[in-house]
Amino acid sequence: MVDTELAYAAGLFDGEGSISLVRQKTNRSHSPQVAVASNDCEVLVWFQKRFGGSIVTKQPRKSTHSVSYDWRLTDRRALTFLRLIRPYLVIERKIRRIDLLLNDYIACTPRNGRYTEEMVERKQALIETFFSLP
Repeated sequence: MVDTELAYAAGLFDGEGSISLVRQKTNRSHSPQVAVASNDCEVLVWFQKRFGGSIVTKQPRKSTHSVSYDWRLTDRRALTFLRLIRPYLVIERKIRRIDLLLNDYIACTPRNGRYTEEMVERKQALIETFFSLP
């Protein structure tokens, strides 16, 4: 992927994107999720073609609202996306959260889901730090 595409993705993510730790229903663990919201599905298809993920349609709550869409990417693919766009981001709040995840998430999250007591404590500390960032 070329730098201009990564810079474009970072700009859209800075403006319309979000990053969170979402709780999984199956094992109650938290995983990173990135999302970009838009009323223009074509923009989100662009994200999906380049980075993967899924597009969710959100129906309007009022008759005066239009249909909107979310592009979402979770788990390690979300971390890969964040690693790619990180050099081009400007919004400090998002940068702090991304740096925390890129530096600490993998170390406290085993791929097989088998946590040691130390990993559980480190993961809980990561979650608390993540949500306490301004």
